[in-house]
This record gives sequence, structure tokens and C-alpha cells, in this order.
Amino acid sequence: MADGGRSIAEVTVKGTIVRKLPRKVDVLEGENAAFCVEVEEEEMDIHWYKDGIELRETHQTILKSFGRTHILVFVNTTHQDSGMVTFYASRSRTSSQLRVKGARHCPPSCPIGVQINTERANAALLSWSPAQDFRRNPPSGYILERQEMCSQEWLQCLTTDSATSVEILGDSVPCEADYRFRICSVNKYGRSGYVEFPRAVHLVPVAKIQSPLQDALVPEGQDACFSIELSASVIGTWFLNGNQLQEDERFSMRRSRTHQSLRIRGVRDTDNGVEITFIAYGIRDSAALYIQAPLVKFTPLSEMDRNKFVEVGNPIVLYCELSNPEAQVRWYKNGVELHSSGLDIQSDGNKRVLVVEKAECFHSGVYCCKTKGSAIQFTVEVKDIMQYCFVKPVTCIEAGCTVVLQCEISDSTVQVHWFKDGNKILAESGVDFISEGHIRKLIIQRAALSHSGVYRCTTKHDTIEFHVEIRVQFSAVPECEKNKCIEAGDRFELCCEISDPTAHVYWFKNEMQLLPETGWDIRAEGTLRMLVVQSADASHFGQYSCKIPDDSVQFTVDIKGDLRLF
Repeated sequence: MADGGRSIAEVTVKGTIVRKLPRKVDVLEGENAAFCVEVEEEEMDIHWYKDGIELRETHQTILKSFGRTHILVFVNTTHQDSGMVTFYASRSRTSSQLRVKGARHCPPSCPIGVQINTERANAALLSWSPAQDFRRNPPSGYILERQEMCSQEWLQCLTTDSATSVEILGDSVPCEADYRFRICSVNKYGRSGYVEFPRAVHLVPVAKIQSPLQDALVPEGQDACFSIELSASVIGTWFLNGNQLQEDERFSMRRSRTHQSLRIRGVRDTDNGVEITFIAYGIRDSAALYIQAPLVKFTPLSEMDRNKFVEVGNPIVLYCELSNPEAQVRWYKNGVELHSSGLDIQSDGNKRVLVVEKAECFHSGVYCCKTKGSAIQFTVEVKDIMQYCFVKPVTCIEAGCTVVLQCEISDSTVQVHWFKDGNKILAESGVDFISEGHIRKLIIQRAALSHSGVYRCTTKHDTIEFHVEIRVQFSAVPECEKNKCIEAGDRFELCCEISDPTAHVYWFKNEMQLLPETGWDIRAEGTLRMLVVQSADASHFGQYSCKIPDDSVQFTVDIKGDLRLF
């Protein structure tokens, strides 16, 4: 490009990054390298990196954002700027390889002999000399930059073609501050490094009053504010009847560029007629403070009277008193004025009352009673009450049966949430949530041992708790199956059925537990539990039992025939 920069193509893609970076960008040393990215939404969290290091804005690295468009520019690139440039937006990223190629000609060398003279008030004389090799690489001009001592940013203040000195006046700076200066040489092939002048200088712009101070009429006890707008940012001083003010609990002074302000907290009757003066470099302005007679005030209320917690269906009564019985008031809820429709607004002497006969959840909010110059605020929270509807609480249910937990709420529009052992219950197969008018139900179609626990139905303000215990039992076993007479060498099995197919059972023989590790064949199929012996012998004679924590079933096995033990 004619201005020494290089443009880049923009590629449209789907996803968080709408236009991504090209695979590579080639520029000559001394040119500008620009990268442009467009993202899907504004105000996204974005970052630029080069070779894995996050970039920050400097005089040679410019970072700008315009809505969904984000731009990175490397100014006057050097070979050291080559590397991988990466842009991150949320979890998406796009990268480009920056390659800076060597220029055929060299930029000039740095100026030498820099000096600063501050003998003249509110001015600085800066001087320098060309580099010793200026004939081989002659500069076409010089760039001078300034920096406020409290800032990291360097700003260009002027350029010059051939002069080797320049005077900086206080009127050329935007605000009163201590400034540092630096200079570099430039030609059509680039610029030199910067050389900083040896010390800082305090400069003050010549300010003019844009908006003067105004007299203030303030009610007693309230804050008085004075402000002045200037044409330049300067440091000023505030005075009250000729006495300089200092920052403390009563006086607060603020400066924001060209805007200066003073706040006097809680003015008193003795402040009536005082003179407020602002003085800065070349500026002086004054105004008067007048105290207004006290306005109508509300009698202070306790925290309990101002914060109301009311159950649905009960009345809401907001009560306050005024210093003037003739004062007119207006009632507001969440900033919207209330009228008598559906409300009882009363006025009796100094008393002002707002009554809601029957509270509903939508009556919750911030209420305010206002009169001229004063107001009092109330916070109302209407609590919906949950009622337990079971005549007989659920304590123990047999596995396989249906579990129904039911409660009633006072407000049929309120949403409830169900929890088990502190974890929210989500919709799944076999679990139903029923909402019928004021009734809320949780139904578990087929109870299993895992459904035992503490259940809670909660609203915003209330909770009801259910304790559910699932009991697992054995089905009845016929007597012929419980008492077996087996021929030696024959196969036999002991079988029983439980109500929960997930339950674990334990087999015993003559009160000694039987384990698969010791050669016993123990099986489980659905709700059936079996102990199988392939070839009976005398050792299998005895009393057997299958047990769970809440139940057990007994078997007797008698072995007949050849009872020799092997």
C-alpha cells in the first residue's frame, strides 16, 4: 500500500470466529502488518498472542475493537516481529504466520546529544544532534513523543524535518502533569530506536472556564455539590470563605480531566451564605451556598417495621408518620406509582397507611412512600406456605410397590422442586411429577431398595420432608421346596424369590456362611436366588437359610442312600 501498510484477506467461516486470519502474512521490514478478525457476538472475551505470549497495546502494537471486529497492527515491523500470531475468542482460535522480510535500505540511526532546558516557566526547550553516520543514512525528519509520568502510553506531539531543537509550551499539553519526552529519526526506509530526554518537566495548560460555578440552594442535612468545567485538565484548589479545604469525611473533591467537583456532606444552618471558591493556574471562580428550611421528614422506623415478611392470604400493613400532617404523599411499588384500586390508602393526621387485605406472591417488592423532599422505603416479601396432606406419613414400603409423595401449596402457580438425599430429582422413566391445582406429587412406579432415603419438596420459601424406607421381602416358599430329601449323588437346588431384583442375599448352612470361593454354586436370575449342588453327599445334610437384612427363608436337606463321605 502507498502508506507502507499491508492489507490482508478475510475468510468467512462458521462458528464463534466469523472471519479468521489468513495462513500467513508477508511484509517488508519497516512496513505495518495488520490482522483483522470478526467474531459472532459483541463483548466476547478475546485475546491476541504472538508465539504464545499475550500481546498488550504499546506504541508499536495497536489493539482495537469495533463491535464484533477486532484489529491488531504491528507498526514499523522489524525482523523480531516475525512469528505465529494467534487470536482467541472464547474456546475458538485462528492463527497466522507473520514473516518480516529484510528491507533493501536501512533506517537512520538514533539522534545523539539529547538535552532538556527548563529555565523558562511552564516550558521545555528540547535539543539534539544527528547521528554520526547521518551522511550514510540521512534522516528525513524527527518524531517527538511525550508521556505522562503516571501513564505507560507514549503519544506523538510533533514532527520536524531538519530542526534540531524545539520548545514545548504548557499550552500544548492536554492536562497538568509531569511529562517525559523521547525522540527518533525517520526516513522512507523506517525509523531509528527512541532516545529519551534525561528528565521530566512539569507543564500546565492555559485553561479557560467552560461552565462556571453556580450558586446552590440546599435543604438542611442534605449534600451540596459544586462543579466547574474547564477547557483543559489542571490541578485546582477549593476554598470555603477563604480557607483552603482538605479531603475529609465532610468535604469530597474530585477531578476527572476537565471536570472539577466539590461535595459538602450534610450542610448545616451555619453554612448559609458561605462563599465557595475554586482557584487553578490562571483560573478563579466563586459561588454561594444557601441553606433551605427543613422539608417535611418521615419519622425513622425500625428495621422490622421497614422489612415485612407476610404469609400468603394475610394482610400487608405499611405504616409511617410525617413531621407535617398537611403533607401530601404518594405510594410506589418498584418505582411505579400505586393507586387506590385494590388497595386501602389511608391518611390520619401525621399517619400514612397502605393496606393490602389479602397478600399474594406478586405483592412482594420494594414499596416507597414519598413526599416533597423526603421518602421512606419498605421491603415486602410474601411467603407461600406448603401444607402436608398425608393422613398417615410414609415410612416403610415394600419393594416393587408404588411410592406416592404428596403435598399441598397455598399458591397454585408456584413451582416446586423435588430432592432425594440433597440431590435434585430429574425426570426419568418410572418417576412422575404431578401438578394438579394446589397439589404436588412425586410418584415412583416400582420401588427398589435404592429408592430409600429422605425426600424434600421445596419452594422458594418453604420445604417439606418425607422419609421413605423400602423393605425387601422373600416370597412364600412351599413346604415341599423348604424340606428336601435327596438321594446321594443326585443334583438338588434351593430356590427362593425376593421382591427387589437388585437386592443381595447371603446363604448359610448350619449358620456358617456359604461363599462361591469355597466351591458353592450360588446363582441370581432376576428376583430368583438359588443354591445349586450338582452331586449330593453326606456333607450336604443340614439346615440351610437365605438371608437379607429384613427377612430370611429356611430350608432342611436330608440325604439318603449311600452316605459315604469322599
